[in-house]
Amino acid sequence: MEPVSVHRLTSDKLHIILAPSCTDAPAVTAGAPPQAPEPIQIDTAARTVAIDGRQIDIPRLEFDLLAHLVLHPRRAFTRQQLMAAVWPDCESSDRTVDVHIARLRRRLGPGRRKLITTVFGIGYKYLPVP
Repeated sequence: MEPVSVHRLTSDKLHIILAPSCTDAPAVTAGAPPQAPEPIQIDTAARTVAIDGRQIDIPRLEFDLLAHLVLHPRRAFTRQQLMAAVWPDCESSDRTVDVHIARLRRRLGPGRRKLITTVFGIGYKYLPVP
């Protein structure tokens, strides 16, 4: 059975989108460059992180922060939004986010640390392509 997305457009109309099954090959558009694999892969169920196919160990708080950013690419988050989304019960200051971002960047290494960018005056975002 194929995955289905159902959206109600009006009270009497439904918009149904059928997604291709996992076994179907992705469509290739002529002239389009092939998609590069994501540099960071997050498995939230297994709570694992792989960078360029190499699994790394990462503490729980940093995992939660990285997973939130990677699952919402290109979206800028304020420190307050990240605290509320990742650590809703934490009473620490917003600078806690800065500390964990710095640690994450060190773990990602020199070639991948720019994937987490600073949005000056706002906070941070994840850019899959630096």
